[in-house]
Amino acid sequence: MKLYNNSQSRVMTLFPLLKELAIEDQIEQIQVPYEEMHRAEYLKINPMGKVPCLVDQGVVISEVAAIFTYLADKYSEKGLAPSLDDPKRGAYLKWRFFCHGPLTEYMDLKSLDVSKEQIEKRKIGLAFGHEETLFAFLKQVMQQANPYLLGEKVSAADLYLAYWLVFAISFKLLPYLEEFKPFIQLIGSRNSMKDIPWFQKINT
Repeated sequence: MKLYNNSQSRVMTLFPLLKELAIEDQIEQIQVPYEEMHRAEYLKINPMGKVPCLVDQGVVISEVAAIFTYLADKYSEKGLAPSLDDPKRGAYLKWRFFCHGPLTEYMDLKSLDVSKEQIEKRKIGLAFGHEETLFAFLKQVMQQANPYLLGEKVSAADLYLAYWLVFAISFKLLPYLEEFKPFIQLIGSRNSMKDIPWFQKINT
């Protein structure tokens, strides 16, 4: 497998998963500088000109959420993804696409300094609705975690959600609400998170 990335991309999201799956030595890391992402050579791999991008046996998987799902399923024996016939599979997938959809959309609008008034005017067409809805949803979920999203066993969904929460909090796109702390501290205590800078910063 080849993983195309660079240090300024969202590839860091994947590093904890690679450690949890114990497959770091099975993936060739290929650095693609930003100025080379839109050159013909790399566009043949990913026409979107984005990283990270995983290539496995000639199959190209772009989008962080897709790579996360693909790897957790490929190495299902590691227990980070519920099986297809597991009732928890639906909730597991929900978190993957919630992060990649509503949460990321909210973070992008906040980083662009889109006003709360503008968001409110367009809430019907936004995946997250409006800020209050998103916050209420996240608070409820954090309070229901037992201790992980799917119960007593950690899954790739926990790693994915926790990473994006901490990223958003670190860049002041989300407040560090009290309801978030037990879950974030739990995930942050895992060995796979020790090299993620904003996880270490927020837990000190």
